[in-house]
Amino acid sequence: MCEISGSWRMLWSLGNLILLTLLAAPNSTLTPEETCALCQTALRTVFGHFGANIPSRRKLVHQLKHECKRHFNYRRRCLLLMKQHYNMVFLEMTDGSFTPMQACLNMKECTTMDTLITPKYVDLTGQPEAFALVASAEDISDTSD
Repeated sequence: MCEISGSWRMLWSLGNLILLTLLAAPNSTLTPEETCALCQTALRTVFGHFGANIPSRRKLVHQLKHECKRHFNYRRRCLLLMKQHYNMVFLEMTDGSFTPMQACLNMKECTTMDTLITPKYVDLTGQPEAFALVASAEDISDTSD
């Protein structure tokens, strides 16, 4: 009797685990436009993190993984893409003419019909930043006088 009870308990736990996994999974798929935008955002963020000066493949891969894990609905796809294409991403980021759109086109996350992402924040020199500390000039103006 104890053996049957233990088996039943294990099956019950397994069933609950499967149910929790299904409930925790993203319930919507990304549109191709969202996929393209997330790809560009992830690559631009990593490129900006290093200040356009990638120290090594190892550090790039580490930062790519970190960035992919930040995007809940895009995490698995992003991690798989970066695992397959990290060498191409490294070469593009170090050749002096990196654009996130071109890298995402090469990985087939974007098509030529997709649009470039526009940076919502810029630094004071007007350059797009991954984690800008200062909003764009229009957002800075103080109208509380």
